[in-house]
Amino acid sequence: MGGGLARALMEALAARAPLFMAAGVAIGLALPALAQAVRPAVVSVSILMVVLSMLRVDPGRLFAVLRRPMLVAAAAFLSLVVLPVLVAALAAGAGAPAWLAAGLALAAAAPPLSSAAAFAILVRIDPANVIAISLPATLVAPGTVWLVAQTAPGLGEGVEITALVVRLSAIILGAFGLALVLRRVVGAARIDGLARPLDAAMVLLMVVIGIGVMHDIGQALRADPVGWAGMFLATWALGLASLGLGVALFWPAGRDLAFAAGLCASIKNMAVMVAAVLDTVDPRIALVIVTAQLPIFVAPLVMRPFFAQLRRIGRQM
Repeated sequence: MGGGLARALMEALAARAPLFMAAGVAIGLALPALAQAVRPAVVSVSILMVVLSMLRVDPGRLFAVLRRPMLVAAAAFLSLVVLPVLVAALAAGAGAPAWLAAGLALAAAAPPLSSAAAFAILVRIDPANVIAISLPATLVAPGTVWLVAQTAPGLGEGVEITALVVRLSAIILGAFGLALVLRRVVGAARIDGLARPLDAAMVLLMVVIGIGVMHDIGQALRADPVGWAGMFLATWALGLASLGLGVALFWPAGRDLAFAAGLCASIKNMAVMVAAVLDTVDPRIALVIVTAQLPIFVAPLVMRPFFAQLRRIGRQM
C-alpha cells in the first residue's frame, strides 16, 4: 500500500510539476517565516538539482549534439551577449530609469540556469540540447558579462569575474563529473529506470527553491507593492520576449534546437548574478535581478503548452 501511495505521489508530481512549482512561490509569499528559514538552503538545493538533472542525460546523445558547435555557440551568443545589449538599448530608448535598465540588462546577461536540463524535462523537451548550450554558456558567462559591460558602461561594476568563473566551473563541472560517475557505477539502464522518481525529486526541490527565494521578494512586495509589480512585469516581459526570440531565430535549425535555444535564453541563473552584484551596485538594481528569479518558477506553466502547440503546428506543416 505504501509503495502504491508513493507511486501515485510521484505520478502527481511529474504530471502537475508547473502547478507544484507555482505553489512553492505562493507558500513562500504567504509564510515569510518559512521562506526565511528555507532561504539559506537554496544554493545547496540548486546544486543537488544540477546533479539530478544531469543524471538523466545520455552522454552519447550529448556528444552527438555537440557535433554542431557553431549552432551551440550561436545559441550561447544570443543568450549571453545579444539579449543583454538589446535589452540595455531598448530600455534606455524607452526612457526607463538607469537602475531599471541596468538591472534588466544584467538579468539578461546571466548564464543559463545550471539546472536548465531539469526545466527541459519538466516542459518535455530534449535535455541534451539544453545542456549542450547551457554548459559552455555558463563557463564563458563571466567573460561575456565583461564584454556586455564594455558595450553598456556601468553594467559590470562590482562583478568579481575570477570568483564567478571559479564558482560556476566548480558547480557545473563537479555535477557533470559526479553524474557521469554515478551512471557508470549504478548503471545507465538502472538510472534510466528511475526516471519517474528523479522527476518527482526535482519537482520537490524546485518547490523548496521557490519558497526560499520569496524571502527577499516578499519583503520588497510588502514595502512597495506598486513599484515592485511594475518591476515584476518588466522581468516577466523580458523572459517571454527572450523565449520567443530564441525559438524564432533557431527554428530553421530544427525544432529541438530551437526549443533549447529559447529555454536557455529565458531561464537564467539569477542566483549566481545576485551573488555577484549584491552590495556592489545600487540596491534597486539588485532587487531587479532578485525579482527576475520569480518568473522562472511559473515559466513551465507557459512553456509546456507553448512547446506543445509548436509541435502540433510543426506536424501540420
